[in-house]
Amino acid sequence: MLFTDMLSTLAKISDVKDPSIFPFPSPMLIGVVILSVIFFGYRFAVQKKPFQLIFAIAAPISLLLLVSKSKTVFYAVGLIEFLLILAAFISTIICKPKKAEEKAAADRDSSKED
Repeated sequence: MLFTDMLSTLAKISDVKDPSIFPFPSPMLIGVVILSVIFFGYRFAVQKKPFQLIFAIAAPISLLLLVSKSKTVFYAVGLIEFLLILAAFISTIICKPKKAEEKAAADRDSSKED
């Protein structure tokens, strides 16, 4: 059997009665979103890195897909998520800590240990 034949055969097989975009049930998705908001919110409070706040905001937006089955909402959420991931990537590049700040932080940490 060729690889492409295998893929097309697997694509035709559908054991799921109500397929969803998410690989697990809605209550589990809500739990994961809550955990991610708590985690990224805490990390932002501690480290003050902008990408952590962006991810804390981006996670709950995916829950909009549970509310509506509209293709417009589906594509809008996808576009918003893409833009937020792009913003998080750009913020990691722009907001890198300066070498002097890192050295000062390391010096402070080593002086506290003494």
